[in-house]
Amino acid sequence: MISVCVFILFAAILPYFCGCMLKCIIKDKSIGLIHTYMVGFVGLWMLFAVVQIPLKIFNVGLNIMAVVYLFVLAVLIAAGGVLVDKKRLRHLLEKNVRFERQNVGTYALMAVMIAGIAAQIAVAIIIHENVVYENDYVTARAMQIYTDGRYNSGINPFTGQNTDGMPFGMIMSCSAEFIAVISYIFRTTPLAVANLYVPLVIIPVVYMSYYIMSFVLFKNKNHRYMFLTALSLLSMFSNYSLRPKESLWNLMLINSWNPDIMACSILAVLALYYAITTIRAEIKWHDAELEADSEKSDNAYRNVVRNKSIFNLKRVYLVAILCALCFTSAYGIIISTIMCAGVFGCYYVANYGRNGMHIRSYAVSFVPCIVYIAACVIYSAATHNMGFVAGFWKKYAGYISGMFVNDFMTNMYLVITILAIVYIAMKKNDSGKIPFVYITAITFIIVVLNPLTYLILGIIAPEYCSVTFWIIPFNATIAYAAVDIICGISGNKPRITVCCIYALMIVMIVAFMPAYGNNFAWQRTRNIDKISDETKQICRIIGDDGQDKNVIALNELCSSLRMYDQGIKLYYYTDNRYAVDDDRDMYVYLNQDEPYLQGIVQNAKRAGYNYVIFRKGVLDPNWSSVQYHIWPVGSTDNYDIYSIGYF
Repeated sequence: MISVCVFILFAAILPYFCGCMLKCIIKDKSIGLIHTYMVGFVGLWMLFAVVQIPLKIFNVGLNIMAVVYLFVLAVLIAAGGVLVDKKRLRHLLEKNVRFERQNVGTYALMAVMIAGIAAQIAVAIIIHENVVYENDYVTARAMQIYTDGRYNSGINPFTGQNTDGMPFGMIMSCSAEFIAVISYIFRTTPLAVANLYVPLVIIPVVYMSYYIMSFVLFKNKNHRYMFLTALSLLSMFSNYSLRPKESLWNLMLINSWNPDIMACSILAVLALYYAITTIRAEIKWHDAELEADSEKSDNAYRNVVRNKSIFNLKRVYLVAILCALCFTSAYGIIISTIMCAGVFGCYYVANYGRNGMHIRSYAVSFVPCIVYIAACVIYSAATHNMGFVAGFWKKYAGYISGMFVNDFMTNMYLVITILAIVYIAMKKNDSGKIPFVYITAITFIIVVLNPLTYLILGIIAPEYCSVTFWIIPFNATIAYAAVDIICGISGNKPRITVCCIYALMIVMIVAFMPAYGNNFAWQRTRNIDKISDETKQICRIIGDDGQDKNVIALNELCSSLRMYDQGIKLYYYTDNRYAVDDDRDMYVYLNQDEPYLQGIVQNAKRAGYNYVIFRKGVLDPNWSSVQYHIWPVGSTDNYDIYSIGYF
């Protein structure tokens, strides 16, 4: 508990302090609380991402990686403290960070919003999915690093089998390494960090990023709070019964450590905000130059300098966010690049392609993205990872039909989103048209429906192909439309507005809560690591037996066994992936209703595996011991563990 409190203290203070240092160095005079915190948060993430690359390549120890990161961080903070004008920093803090009294309606909105966010944090900590979630690479790799004490790229984190080489994506990705380093610093397991520490930070940061985004949507502060309130309520209640089943908001509640949460709900949102504000600053800079040419006055030229300075600051932030995406998710960087390019297209068309606009200045921001995407494609081609191309059109057609048939089987979610987009599109001069109408349409057409994007993702990371619609801001679009409708009904009167928000909350609870848990096999857990007691008992039985822990496990046990005990080596992983010598038969032999015992034993002896786990009661221990030389070594409520005899 003490380590959690210390972590929360550091997570609350350190990013803001680092953000102040960074802003003062680049001469950004605005150090408001949330924006500065997010600058520091992204800066700390970027720092770790850069530091970990050479350490990972040379396979240094986890302790060295943690010490080096803390040392570099301390040096940079000390250097920032020396370089920063302390009087100016003190003045900015006194100016920007102060408590302002709000009206009762604002406090009520903030209370509902905070309650919704707190409820999501609670759900993320105490609820886990009672089926195997396929994208647990981050926690598996973090556990492997933490157990081995170093980054060992020669071990498959899912099975413990030996592998060759280090893929390009593994070099750039730093989520697993970050969790392992935090675990080492705070002396706790990566599973505890992923399931307890991470939600305490990531979920509030998601809403901070959307709060920053709300500055391009609303001028009124109360409307921003209303937007976040509606967003938190939608996120909390809609995920239990509405589709898409595997949405980012669902992942935020059951797997907050997933890098796609960081990429799509934080960095992509910030990238969209900075893309919009950067192009706006560029337009103002361009207009100021035209005005200066016509007026030839000192005031006009000062206006040029001021707008150029704002543009340069915005571009620095945009480049930093895009670079951070390169260290987080290949999927996120591809989608965000398309979204930011769409922003330019929307504004360029809206301004009729103004002559002299600084297109090159804006386009240079995307150089890191282009280099990263090109490197991923070249690496995939060089390593012959092109199997996805075979039968491309058939797979693409299956992906499209699957998205609409499976992910939007209950069309309520999709219909509500479309209605919200149409409502926003029909309003004149609406600030939400760019992100929620034009960018959503562009992203859906170019990303979700475009076969070329599907092909590129299939070459780089096939697992992302079926979830390209995650980037569509379903809940944010509905929340924005809901706020606009509520403001229209209430006439911006605080009491009526608050009543509408509370009515919205009640409607959501009544409509959605009866279907709680329909989309996932969720259950409550008191274990911070979210590993069941039965899994721990199985691992203890195998460990006490004394043989090498080479195990053939049922599909539903593979992930949790390796998560709890990295000493266990599996024959295959969930859904028959990474099988020994590509032996796909073992999965069928074991997981069918009546296990094919002869095939299991023969293949196990050939590959040198010592244990096999069956569902309880499917075998007669006396018959199997005599016929196939396998002996029971222990049982749990649902499983029997057998040892394989060798002669």
